[in-house]
Amino acid sequence: MKSQMKIQYLHTLSQTIRIPSHESWIILDSKNNDTEQVIILAEGAKLDFYSARTSKKLNLSVVHQGSNSHSRIQCGFHASENGKIEAVIKSSFEASHATSEIHILSLADSLGEVLLDSAIEIQEGTKQIVGRLKERHIFLGNSGKIRGIPALIVHSDQIEASHALAIDRISDEELFYLRSRGFSWDDATGLLLDGAVSEIFAWLEKVNEKIYIKCKKNVLGM
Repeated sequence: MKSQMKIQYLHTLSQTIRIPSHESWIILDSKNNDTEQVIILAEGAKLDFYSARTSKKLNLSVVHQGSNSHSRIQCGFHASENGKIEAVIKSSFEASHATSEIHILSLADSLGEVLLDSAIEIQEGTKQIVGRLKERHIFLGNSGKIRGIPALIVHSDQIEASHALAIDRISDEELFYLRSRGFSWDDATGLLLDGAVSEIFAWLEKVNEKIYIKCKKNVLGM
């Protein structure tokens, strides 16, 4: 049975959003418009944020003002030929006993551009913080441009923080494995990309399968 948790759409909300204490929100960025957004989490608040963007600018700041607040930010970007995406994504902690996970996947076709700055900032005096930041960028063409600058800004002890960055192409080894089992080059590439994009939106599938499929198709260019 699918969860009945309500999905909020970013383009219908005010520029600054406050999630009240102990409420859980799912917010979907589904429009390709220039967006500047601040989301403030109170004590015990929980945010699941999903972006399936193919153009324009996203400036997102998530602020953990309350203790025991949690955020999960999952972004799938696809800059098609001659397309451009610019994103600044930041999660900051002003209270203790809080967690944030940022996971970003971007795809760039020939002449496509993805310009991304992401950060987790942990302020002085906070403790028992968990912050994880992961970026993966995949070139699909020969002349795309990808810039990824993940950053950890830590001013406190008693925290657990990590960040990772990978910029690559679909590997020959992965393609060889699938082609040896009868897949064409296009089908093998599509299967590998589908797996990467599915990972970004996996939890969303439990909430609303139709929106999950729509986000996947948007990022995959289907």
